[in-house]
Amino acid sequence: MPTGTAPIGLPASLRASGLIAMALVVAAAYGAVIVWTGGHPLLAIGPLAALLVAAVFARPILGVYAALAAALLFEQWGIAGFNPITAQTHFFDNISGFTSVDLRLSAADMLIALTLVAWLARRSRSATPDLRGGPVGYAIGAYLFCFVVGVFVGLARGGAWNQSAMLAELRGPVYLVALYFLTTNLLRTRRDVMRMLVLMLSLIAVKALQAVWQGAGTLELVIRPEAVTSHEDVLFFGAALVLAFASALLLGRTRITYSLAALVPPIMVAQLLTQRRVAFIALAAALMVVTACLVAVRKRRTLVVIAVGSVALVAYFAVFWNQTGGVLGQPVRAVKGVIAPETISERDRLSNVWRDIENSNITFTLREVPLTGVGLGQEYLFEREPPELTGFAYWRYMTHNAVAWVWLKAGLLGFASLWWIVVQTVVAGARLIRQLEQPRDKLVACLPIALVVAQVVYSAVDLGLTYSRPMIVLGVSLGLLAPLSSWAVVPSRVLSRAARSRQRLAPHHAAA
Repeated sequence: MPTGTAPIGLPASLRASGLIAMALVVAAAYGAVIVWTGGHPLLAIGPLAALLVAAVFARPILGVYAALAAALLFEQWGIAGFNPITAQTHFFDNISGFTSVDLRLSAADMLIALTLVAWLARRSRSATPDLRGGPVGYAIGAYLFCFVVGVFVGLARGGAWNQSAMLAELRGPVYLVALYFLTTNLLRTRRDVMRMLVLMLSLIAVKALQAVWQGAGTLELVIRPEAVTSHEDVLFFGAALVLAFASALLLGRTRITYSLAALVPPIMVAQLLTQRRVAFIALAAALMVVTACLVAVRKRRTLVVIAVGSVALVAYFAVFWNQTGGVLGQPVRAVKGVIAPETISERDRLSNVWRDIENSNITFTLREVPLTGVGLGQEYLFEREPPELTGFAYWRYMTHNAVAWVWLKAGLLGFASLWWIVVQTVVAGARLIRQLEQPRDKLVACLPIALVVAQVVYSAVDLGLTYSRPMIVLGVSLGLLAPLSSWAVVPSRVLSRAARSRQRLAPHHAAA
């Protein structure tokens, strides 16, 4: 055979035949195992995992879609009184927690790691690999760095350092950072962004319908469950409600607005049935911030909505202020818990008492170690011993006040980095709402603003920054700011200022 006429190795037809034969052998062996075990459901995991790995390596963005879908659809913790199939996946549980395999990794960990590896592998093969940080990149990076330092602080303190607690505490911040940079670098086109938004809103609608279905089954019970969905679901419900409001102002009578309006009734019912006071406070905060951003681009329409909404709100509170029970009075209950705590129910009072003790212990700890905190894997310091929490293994490590928990674990700089993320997101989002030309893009820019504001309000009284689900969703949402920034139109006054700056520098460059 002449040199260079054919590649060295097996002919293509023979290689293909070999791959087909291997596939047939594997399929036959798999079929035999199914017959031998009687078709155990866990056997489906192998083919599904192999298919997912192949898909993610072919298109890493699919890993981001899958992580977002799992975060919105699957529960991280059980719901008291319910056992839906979405709470039986163990997607966020360590493998060692529900099998005999001693592996302290979850399916979520492996999916996110796989997506990172696939993205890095593709990036290494690119002729011009570019790494985007996005508008919040520095703040997000500083946040993770402070938590890594917190790991070493916890180790250095010695004593009863708990490795399992450290891994549980580190998981949320790592998810936030990983999903932010994956979204920032993998979503490039408007089609990618709109697919992500449609996926998010569709699954939020599914969770709302699930909550309504579960709530309907409790109406005839004498003792009803405290909630019909997971605590953190209220963050996602609130984000969808804010987008529906923003769409009405930005897009008017369009198909998108009507579609979002159709989500409002089931989501509002789900919010009311969940009976979470902080859900309405976080929603109100997100609405106020997004409304302030929209005034710059839809001033007259926004002011009219504010006036009408204020009148309706006053009328609502006048009617329901003295109502002691019932679903429709839940928003009033949230407000009364803040401004008139003496009027709240016994259940809410006991919850507040426990959090008051916790907050006093947080204050005591920060007085003792104000700069570094106690570090990850270490218990925070107790001046007063609260009643023990059952069903939560790490209640001595993680606080309900997750905003203060960042200071406890990542130190003062970690706490500052958190607020850097919040402020930078709101500033960047507000700027994009003004600079983006297409109303759809402006609507997407409202999402990270709404979620980051709701997240920090929610996390002031609950474990929001340590939960895996909201950190994945928040990371993806913040990552949307990067493609939006690439489509923004810089105002002419900014361009002219930049041009004048270049003119001033031109003589110096010429002289050099």
